[in-house]
Amino acid sequence: MTGARTPCINPRCRRTFKADGGSDEVVCGKCFRTLAEAVRSEHRRYWREIRKWDRRILRTADNLKVTRMAAIRDRLSWQLALHWDAEIKPRLIAPDKPESLDAFLEEVGL
Repeated sequence: MTGARTPCINPRCRRTFKADGGSDEVVCGKCFRTLAEAVRSEHRRYWREIRKWDRRILRTADNLKVTRMAAIRDRLSWQLALHWDAEIKPRLIAPDKPESLDAFLEEVGL
């Protein structure tokens, strides 16, 4: 186990994954399940659409159609990356503070 490992982006999680060269930002399944259901379903929807267009591109022989479908897939990939940066990462890196005495004192400035 001397190979490079990629940690989960949640700073409180200690899980790591084998570095496969794809991405250096990974969310483990346990941390992903802590997100709101709406965020998870939106993320899954983007991945389903991307995979659907990938399958269609592989089945199509017409180059013009392949170019158009690749543009659609690229737009979905861009939207997925935007969703990752805007919705998933902020919720895991800096989650909302729970209502407690410490949060109230910080809000008041004491």
